[in-house]
Amino acid sequence: MNRRKRLLVAGVGCLLLQPLFAASVLWAQEPYTLKVHTQEVALSFHAEDGSGRVVSDLSADDLRIRDNGKAPEKITRFTHNKDLPLRVAIVFDESASMAGAISPRRVAQALASTVIQSTRDQAMVVRFDFETQVQQDWTSDEALLIRGAAKVTDKNGTRMGGTAIWDTLYRVCRDHVPAQTPGEEVSANAILLFTDGVDNWSHALPQDVVDMCAQRQTPIYPFVIDDKAHMDKGQQMLRQMAERTGGSVFYEQASGASVAASILQINRELRDRYTVVYRPKTMKLDGSFHAVKLDTPNKPVRVMVRDGYFAEP
Repeated sequence: MNRRKRLLVAGVGCLLLQPLFAASVLWAQEPYTLKVHTQEVALSFHAEDGSGRVVSDLSADDLRIRDNGKAPEKITRFTHNKDLPLRVAIVFDESASMAGAISPRRVAQALASTVIQSTRDQAMVVRFDFETQVQQDWTSDEALLIRGAAKVTDKNGTRMGGTAIWDTLYRVCRDHVPAQTPGEEVSANAILLFTDGVDNWSHALPQDVVDMCAQRQTPIYPFVIDDKAHMDKGQQMLRQMAERTGGSVFYEQASGASVAASILQINRELRDRYTVVYRPKTMKLDGSFHAVKLDTPNKPVRVMVRDGYFAEP
């Protein structure tokens, strides 16, 4: 088995998961983790200090990894990417509940001025209601990106009132984000999602989206018009989705200035990332859960990483 097949990313995410909710709308009442079918585990993470500033000087010696409470047998790879090219998909909910809530053109302009720093950086534009439409595929051309975003609000075709958030996110990650070998990444990926979180049309489940986007090392960053105090089921779902893919939710995003500031923060986070690959001391592919803890005992650093995996045969 070659190295590409032996490695499966455990992904980025938060150490603390929020409470889960009813299975009919949100996740089932159990922690979400990725399944690992290999003898090595890869953790991709971002590090910040207490003030939210990027920590870019960690080494493998700074890390303390505990897999089921045990130190790994061996760290086989540690990489730090300070300036990877970015691939960012902007995904707009154009169902009836989001009509007129955001200006896709302004979002694309903010992204183009921040993320597209060279021809190595790319972005794409996707719109959805009950179906998914790519308005502009991957491009480094700012004019094409903005033109594609301007077409998002065109009222072409019938509108049946459905909203397929999970189907759209799943397709974007599966069909448009290339797989990468952990530690040999050629781009840092992300999805910027503009929606209220209400899905009434998808066949894919939220967990399917998390699996696919985590495998593609693609965090989801939802942008929400309301403030954080307005926590309905849609926002609860978006927060969980962001945490489990390694992204975060941005609230009060009605103005162009707030969207631009949030994109600037995402750009900073994506361009500074670590990957550590290790071999657990005991690894039986018996379906058991392995709790993982990653911290830096000698440095005051906040590490955002998943909390475990299932060792599947």
